[in-house]
Amino acid sequence: MTATPFIAFQGPSNLDGYGRQVKASKQPSDIPKTFLDAMEVREQVYVEEQGVPLENEFDSDDTRACHWVIYASVNTVTEPEERDDDGNILRRKKSVTKSQPIGTIRLVPFPHPPHPKPGVSYAADALETGPSNPPPYIVDRETTYHDGKEPYIKLGRLAVLKEFRGCGLAKFLVNAAINWAQDNPTYFNPSIRNLGMDKIGASILEGIPAWKGLMCVHAQEQVAKAWEKWGFKLDEGMGIWFEEGIPHVGMFQRLDSPNMDYSTRLGRSGLHPSSSHVELNVITPEAKTLFW
Repeated sequence: MTATPFIAFQGPSNLDGYGRQVKASKQPSDIPKTFLDAMEVREQVYVEEQGVPLENEFDSDDTRACHWVIYASVNTVTEPEERDDDGNILRRKKSVTKSQPIGTIRLVPFPHPPHPKPGVSYAADALETGPSNPPPYIVDRETTYHDGKEPYIKLGRLAVLKEFRGCGLAKFLVNAAINWAQDNPTYFNPSIRNLGMDKIGASILEGIPAWKGLMCVHAQEQVAKAWEKWGFKLDEGMGIWFEEGIPHVGMFQRLDSPNMDYSTRLGRSGLHPSSSHVELNVITPEAKTLFW
């Protein structure tokens, strides 16, 4: 069996017909295939390996998130080659090639619910949005790397099938999402019309939430070191909380992008407004080769 990886992207999509208590393989045909493939991987890793209840794996953030799925073109021999005693081929080998989803990651836009509370146990994702999607804009508590106000985007649901681990696929997925965010810095920024402000004659962008490069991850504590290698810093102020009984920590990274205009580049140095001695890594496109 040989495998050649490639990656697919799925933007925000209508998932109203997705059933929480049904496996991806049994979902309606109108659900995007790339998302179903992402869920197939997540089910194998989180549900089957880690014991997360199936109904908790899908959440309302999946609808508004971007998803990446990495595939392996797996070539499997269906009939082996046969030779006679003299080495002459009696029957040639037959094989089939199929695309198998082997890894996934998602990127959830702002706004987000409040930061998880240290020491608290959550039955599901601590930042899952409720029935009202997306959640309202709020002033959150300050942490080491977040002032409680700045919009941030959140990486999560990183999963690679067990038999394909150790090949750098997790890093590849994280890199793909980061590259995309840097190339599309205004993708999630709401417009005046999105916020309904056009109805009152508003035309000034000042005060409208905009992403300035801050990225968060809720990492399982056991893999925090891996996220550090990818440029994220542990946010001590967020503490440790539990999701499905698994300890989690918050981590942040400040990205830079040549495609950000001046308004979105403000504050890119990563300095916390109330603690100027705290600085996040600034990962520029040119520096990526040093980290990945």
